[in-house]
Amino acid sequence: AAHELQTPLALFQTKIDILQQLELNEEQSTLVGSLNKDVSRLNRLNKNLLLLSKIDNESYLEKNTISLNEYFEKHLDFFTEQAKAKNLTIQTDFKDTLNVQGNAALAEVLLNNLFLNAIRHNKKNGIIEIQIENNTLRFTNTGQETALAAENIFNRFSKVNPSSQGNGLGLAIIKKICEINHWEIHYFFNDNLHIFEVKF
Repeated sequence: AAHELQTPLALFQTKIDILQQLELNEEQSTLVGSLNKDVSRLNRLNKNLLLLSKIDNESYLEKNTISLNEYFEKHLDFFTEQAKAKNLTIQTDFKDTLNVQGNAALAEVLLNNLFLNAIRHNKKNGIIEIQIENNTLRFTNTGQETALAAENIFNRFSKVNPSSQGNGLGLAIIKKICEINHWEIHYFFNDNLHIFEVKF
């Protein structure tokens, strides 16, 4: 179904792009902008469904050695930029060098999702701390001041905040990637901080 949706969604996006280039009045422009946001959400949802389907069908069998430290060195600037809107402070504490065996594309999705999750569900002027120690990667962040429902946060379409722009698949994808690589993912809530920990 997700595969079949790709073409109509692409056509929908193209038509919205054409509309945005026309001379629209303010009301029409607002309406087209709103449609554009909606189709972007649909595209993200579709991409995530396709990714889950590919993981289920074992499309990512090729494995390499991945350096987590190198990944963060390369991408920290990008995530710092993403965190600017909420004025978040990002701290890193890498006590060890962590190299893991896995599919490079999926490892990148895992790390991206963990990072974006820590940004999206954070509060203004909050913090994100990333730690690497003893074959463990830990993301700690401020956010809502109550624990998440640990028993279902990794379920598909489970959303912490029903009105959020996310589609409730980010943590399900993280869980699936950990499962196929025999890594462990855990969630903790401690001192008003949300902690996601991956043991490799």
